[in-house]
Amino acid sequence: MRMNTFVGSVMIVRRWVCFCFIFFCPILFAQDQGSTVPQHSKSVVISISGQISKNLLTTITQSTSQVFGDPIPAGLIVMLDSPGGDAEAAMKIGRLLRKTKAHVFVTGQCASACIFVLAGGVVRGAPGLSVGIHRGRITISDANAKVLGDVDVNQSPEARKFLNRYEYAAEVYFSEMGMSPALFEAMQAHQQKGVYRLSTKEIISFGLSGIEPAYLDQRALRYEKLEKPQKMNSAELLRRTMKVASYCAKFDRKPTEFLACYKEVLIDGLLN
Repeated sequence: MRMNTFVGSVMIVRRWVCFCFIFFCPILFAQDQGSTVPQHSKSVVISISGQISKNLLTTITQSTSQVFGDPIPAGLIVMLDSPGGDAEAAMKIGRLLRKTKAHVFVTGQCASACIFVLAGGVVRGAPGLSVGIHRGRITISDANAKVLGDVDVNQSPEARKFLNRYEYAAEVYFSEMGMSPALFEAMQAHQQKGVYRLSTKEIISFGLSGIEPAYLDQRALRYEKLEKPQKMNSAELLRRTMKVASYCAKFDRKPTEFLACYKEVLIDGLLN
């Protein structure tokens, strides 16, 4: 058996299996004349399904090295369907995605440590009730990562110190990513087993769905130079982009289908 730190279902011991599929899809959007990105540059689409681990971090690091520039609609798109995993790895992945200007969308669920990955996107989208949070805890699991029981941190000074370090790191990380302080407070408030599912309103207010302001301004300048129907200002770009999670995030979406749907939503401003 192993003692693990869970960050709302997030495990620090790396025994979970995660499937990560990487696709390189041609971008068919017209580019503005001032862009240095070729008209048919490729978008990297990463589909993460399963637990988050250090092995996944290695894969993501290798994959993001294939991202060149930030073409329209995105240089890197990440599809998330994960119940959690290694919190430390998740934060490192999140920082890597932020550096790569990733557009991150929940296509299944995103619970526990997965929210660190979601928070890393410069563009973030998640349907209501797809995001689950709870306070970090220490658990015992077997070699197959099956949870056998919790560790009472009040009875273990070592476990308490470990949990305190995690909680401090999580709060710093969310601040770094521009999330609302209320997100960490909500995590800390949910101490029961299982996860608390966030409503659409909570996902937006906590910052887990949205576009980083500076990035939005930068992207809007490019879209304003395009021809209709791609031409739009920052408010319209935000409105259309925020439809992607609910309109395109289907469990059975393949990465190529998701990319096509993303482009369709951006082009067609009349989609509900």
